[in-house]
Amino acid sequence: MTSLSHTLPQILRTTIDNAVHALHHRVPAALGCVIATVDGRLVSHVVDNGADPQRIAAMIGSMVALGESIGREVRIDRSQYVVVNALNGILLTQRVPSRRELFVVSTLARTSTNLGVLLHETRSTANEIGTAIDDWLDQHQASTAAATN
Repeated sequence: MTSLSHTLPQILRTTIDNAVHALHHRVPAALGCVIATVDGRLVSHVVDNGADPQRIAAMIGSMVALGESIGREVRIDRSQYVVVNALNGILLTQRVPSRRELFVVSTLARTSTNLGVLLHETRSTANEIGTAIDDWLDQHQASTAAATN
């Protein structure tokens, strides 16, 4: 894993925290939102129902990886997201799209939530975080290149 996933720059941490809180606010029936690294480290969270965000973080990276593997194995290509539709809630999880693909985002909501709204809002948040990560990487690489010249 790269150093970015181990020591997240404060500007990215703030962006991710703001995105998680905004997602939680935009989905009225949301019970929680968790951002984790693909290797299961908790990055940011808001959880209202008493679920342990550390445990969620430890599982969601594996969920996304398994969904992607199953999609390839059954020849329907790479999975876009994974949904757990349970008796008392829905958990939607997807990889944050960025060049490094180091993070996953997961939204927990009540069963009364419209799945389309949940998917749209989770995907929008994942894209926002992915763009912020890629922008930071571009700036960091440019400043590193300028410093060595």
